[in-house]
Amino acid sequence: MAKVTIRDVAAAAGVSPATVSRALTQPGRVSMETANRIRAIADELGYRVHPVRTDPFDGRLLGEIGALVPDFRYSVFGDYLYGVQHQCKMRGYRLAVSVTEDQGDEERELINTCLKRVDGLVLIASRVPDTVIRKAAQTKPVVVVNRLVRGVQSVVVDDRPSIEEAVMQLKRLGHRSVTYLPWTQFSWQNGLRWQALLSVCHREGLRVRRLGVPRIPPDAEDVDMSATVDEFQESPTSAIVAYNDLMAGDVMRELARRGVDVPGEVSVIGFDNTPLGQLGTPCLATIGVDREDVGALAAAHLIGRVLHIDDSAAPMVRASRFMMADSVGPAPPGQAVCAGRG
Repeated sequence: MAKVTIRDVAAAAGVSPATVSRALTQPGRVSMETANRIRAIADELGYRVHPVRTDPFDGRLLGEIGALVPDFRYSVFGDYLYGVQHQCKMRGYRLAVSVTEDQGDEERELINTCLKRVDGLVLIASRVPDTVIRKAAQTKPVVVVNRLVRGVQSVVVDDRPSIEEAVMQLKRLGHRSVTYLPWTQFSWQNGLRWQALLSVCHREGLRVRRLGVPRIPPDAEDVDMSATVDEFQESPTSAIVAYNDLMAGDVMRELARRGVDVPGEVSVIGFDNTPLGQLGTPCLATIGVDREDVGALAAAHLIGRVLHIDDSAAPMVRASRFMMADSVGPAPPGQAVCAGRG
C-alpha cells in the first residue's frame, strides 16, 4: 500500500497542504471545526506526521474551556458561568467548571490541573497572585473576570460611576456619614469599591469608615454578623455600603434583630443586584451589572485567543448601574440613632 501523503489528505479535505500542516501541527491557527475535520480525514486515510503524543501541552486543541469560580452558593457566579456556557455552546466548545472555595491555594492547584485538559481558562474573581495568573497565561490562553493583571486579557466591571451616584443620592437625602462593610483582602473588587467610595465621600465631605472583615466560622454556611454590627454600633453612621448583597442582607437581619430600623435609622446599599436583595424586606438598593454579558464576553475573547484570531491585551470594561430601592431613606435627624446590642 502506497504511503499516504499530506497532499492526499489535503485533496480529501478540499483544502491546501499548508492548511493540513497547520491543522495537524499548529491547530490554533485554524478553526477548531477545520482542525477536527482534517484530523479525522487524516486518521481515516492512515496519515501520520509523527508518533502520537500524549503530552497535554503538545498544542493540540481539545475542544474544552475551563472556568474557575470561588463559590457556587452565591448566585452571581452562576450568572457569569451561564454567559460563558452560552458562548462556548455557540462556538462548539465544552465547558468544565471547578470551584476554588475562595481559597488561593486550592485555586492554584486547580489552575495547574485544568491547564492539562482544556484549551484555555476563564478565571472569575481570582484570589491567586498576579504572578500565578501570568505564568498560567504563558502556558494556555487565560482571561480574567473582575481582576486586572498586567499582560493578561481581562473583563472588568467599573463600579466607580455607580458608587458616585449612590453616594450623591445619600447626600441628597441628608446623610453625612457612611460605613463600608468589606470582604476578603484578596478580592480585587473589594479594593476597587472601597477606594471609589473613599474618594467620592472625601470629595463630597461625607465621613467614611471601614469595618474589619467579618469572621466566618469553619464550615459555616452564613457569615456571623453579630461582631460586625457590634463594631458598627461603637461608632455608627447613617448609611452602610456592603461589599455584596449577601452581606447587606445579613447585616440588615442582624440590625432588625437588635431593633434597628432600615431605612429609618440606617440606610443600606449592596452590590450585585441579586434575587436575595430584591426579595428581602425592605427591598435592597444595590449596584449591579449584566453578569451573563460579562461571562459571554470573557469566553468569546478566550476562544478568540485559543484560535489566534484575537490578540488584544487591553482590558474590556463594562459599567455597572445603581438601583435605588426601599433600603435607602432620608437620614435620621440625629444622623445615626442605633438601638442597643439587644
